[in-house]
Amino acid sequence: MRYCENVKTVKKVFFIQRSVPIVVSMIMVGLSACQTPVRAGDAVPAHMPFSRGVNFSAWFEAPSPRAIPFTAYTEQDIKNVKSLGADVIRVPINMHSMTSGFPDYIVDPLFFDLFDRVVDWAEQQQLYLIIDNHSFDPVAATASDIATVLIPVWTQIAQQYKDRSGYVLYEILNEPHGIAAQSWGQIQEAVIAAIRAVDRLHTIIVGGVDYNAIDALFKLPHYADSNLIYTFHFYDPYLFTHQGETWGAPPNLKNLRGMPFPAQAHALPDIPTDLKGTWIEQSINTSYRHDADPHTLAETLDKAVQFSRERGGVPLLCGEFGVYIPNSLPEDRVRWYQTVTALLDERNIIRTSWDYFGGFGIFKTAQNGSFESDLNSDIVKALGFTVPPQKPPETIRTTCTVYDNYPSSLVRVEHWNSDVDWYYPHAAKEYALSWGNAAQYGSLSFNFRQPVDWDYLRAHDYALTVVVKTDKAARFDLRFVDREDETQIPWRIHATVDLIPDGTWHTVRIPLSTMVEHGAWLNATQTWLNPEGRFSWAAINSMDIVAEDGDLFGITVIFDSITIAP
Repeated sequence: MRYCENVKTVKKVFFIQRSVPIVVSMIMVGLSACQTPVRAGDAVPAHMPFSRGVNFSAWFEAPSPRAIPFTAYTEQDIKNVKSLGADVIRVPINMHSMTSGFPDYIVDPLFFDLFDRVVDWAEQQQLYLIIDNHSFDPVAATASDIATVLIPVWTQIAQQYKDRSGYVLYEILNEPHGIAAQSWGQIQEAVIAAIRAVDRLHTIIVGGVDYNAIDALFKLPHYADSNLIYTFHFYDPYLFTHQGETWGAPPNLKNLRGMPFPAQAHALPDIPTDLKGTWIEQSINTSYRHDADPHTLAETLDKAVQFSRERGGVPLLCGEFGVYIPNSLPEDRVRWYQTVTALLDERNIIRTSWDYFGGFGIFKTAQNGSFESDLNSDIVKALGFTVPPQKPPETIRTTCTVYDNYPSSLVRVEHWNSDVDWYYPHAAKEYALSWGNAAQYGSLSFNFRQPVDWDYLRAHDYALTVVVKTDKAARFDLRFVDREDETQIPWRIHATVDLIPDGTWHTVRIPLSTMVEHGAWLNATQTWLNPEGRFSWAAINSMDIVAEDGDLFGITVIFDSITIAP
C-alpha cells in the first residue's frame, strides 16, 4: 500500500443559470487511502456543481408510456438519495418508446405528465437530474438513420424543459454501438444543434461509440458548444463486474462466480464447464491478473483525463459503473467500489453508479430496497455516501394494497410475455390496470418490498381481493410465489379465476387459507417441480397474475384494485 495524503480543496461559489448555485472544488492534492497518488495534472479541472450520484433504473425504461411503473420510485426516494450525500441522479428513459413512433415521433403527453413530477421533486431537493435517453438495444446496432428519431424527440424534450432550472441536464443517447464513430459524431452534432435551436440554457451530455467507451471519446468531433459534459461508462474488468450475468450473447457469465478483486485477493475460481475452451477461460488464465489490478484501472481512467485536457479541460461524467451482485463476493465488491470511487474522485470525474435498486444496486436485496433497513452499508460507504441509521424492517399485519390507481409503493412490478397499461382511463378513480394479450405463462408480478406476516393474515381470514372485469371469457391464475435463492425453492400457491365476460366490475375474494400449492419452476435450472407441501408463507416474494392454462391473445382483463384485506 502506498502512502496517500488527505484531500485538500479550495472552494469558490458562483451563481449562474437562473440562480442555481455552483460550487467549484479545485483539487490541489487528491489522494486516496488505497490508491496510487494522483500526479500533478492528472485531474480534470473541477468546474461542475455536482459530483456524485446514482442511476434510477427500471423506472422509465418501459416499452410505452402506459407501461411506466411510476410508483417504482417516489418523492421519498429522491429525498433519501439526497440524504446519502448524492447531488445528482441519472434517470434512464426508453425515450423513443414514449412517442407515437414513425414518422413524427410525437411524445405522449402521459410521459410528460409523469416525468414533470420527477423534475419537480428533484428541483425541490436541489438535486441535479440527468434525462438519459436510454433508447438502445444492447445487441442490435445503433441505426445509421437514428437522427430521424433523435432530432424530433430532443426538440420536444427541450421545448418541455427549456424554462426549467439548471438542475436539469440532457443526455443524448446511452451507449451507441455498432455505428461508425464518424457517423455518430456528426449525428450527435446535429442533435446538439436541434436542442440549441430551442434551449440554450441546459447542459447537454455527449458520449462516444462502443457503448460509451473511453477510447471512443477521442473519435468525437471538436464540438463548438461549450456547455457540454462528456460521458463514458466503466465496468472494468468485465469478468469481475458482470460475473453471473445472464443477458449477454453466448457464452454468458451466469455460471461464473467468485472472481477476485484485486486479482491477488484470493484464488481464482474453477472454470465452469460451459466456459472451458472459450475466450473467457483464456482471459482468466492469461490477462485477468493484469485486468483486475487497480493500477490498470487507474491507467484506463487516465485516458479519460487525457481526453479532457486535450479538449481544453472539458468536464467528464462516468455515467455508469458497478458490480453485479449475485455471483460476486461481498468483500471483493466493496474493494472494487472503494477503488473505482477513489480513482474517479481523484480525477474530478463526476460519477453516477449503476444503480439504486436492482442487480447492481446499493441494497442487500434487489427486490426489497427498504431505505431504513435494507441498505448495504459497506457499499454505500465505499461509494463515499453517508449511511443513515438502519433498523429492523416493520412487518405488515394489516391490509396490504397491491394496486389502487397506481401500483402501491409496497411492491415493485414487472411483466413477461403480456401487455400492461397502468393508466387505463375507465376506472372508479383516476386509472385502472389493463393486462392481457398474454402468451401461456405470460405474467404480471408484484414483488414485495417490505416483509408481510402472511401467517398472521392467513390465520385472521384475510383474502386476496380483486375488483376486475373483462369483455371476453378469461381464465387466469392468481398466485403467491416464494423467493428463489440458494436456500429457498420458489414454491407456488394459487387459485384459478374464470371471469364472466359481461364488461361489468366483479369483486373476486379468495381467502388465503383456501389457496392450493401448485409446484415450483426453478429459473436457475429451468426445471419444474411438482408440489411437495413445502410452500412457505414466510418466504413469499411476489403476487402474480398469470395466463397459466393457455394463451390470452386478444383478451384484456381490467383491474380496478388489488388488495389483501379481511
